[in-house]
Amino acid sequence: MENSEAAHAILRGLGYVPVIAFEKRCRNYDFEARGRRLLATLVRVPELDGTFLEVETLVDEADVPAALDDIRAVLAELGIGAEDLTRETYTGAVAARRG
Repeated sequence: MENSEAAHAILRGLGYVPVIAFEKRCRNYDFEARGRRLLATLVRVPELDGTFLEVETLVDEADVPAALDDIRAVLAELGIGAEDLTRETYTGAVAARRG
């Protein structure tokens, strides 16, 4: 949406109230690997230490397990192992950081 204030007005009009707000900076890279179109996003959240990497692809529900295997293989090729992965959200991490 081009006008973020309009989006905020729509959400407020629906009765939603902001719970937390923070800045998230992203840079996207499209590429192909293992026969899939992938999107890699480098993410910085100034309140959090480090740079995060998100890798995703669009698949049918039946293809999710194979797609996850392919994404994990791409991450492994980049030197990113299972111990580096997290399910924590940026919202949760920022909230925890703020105490």
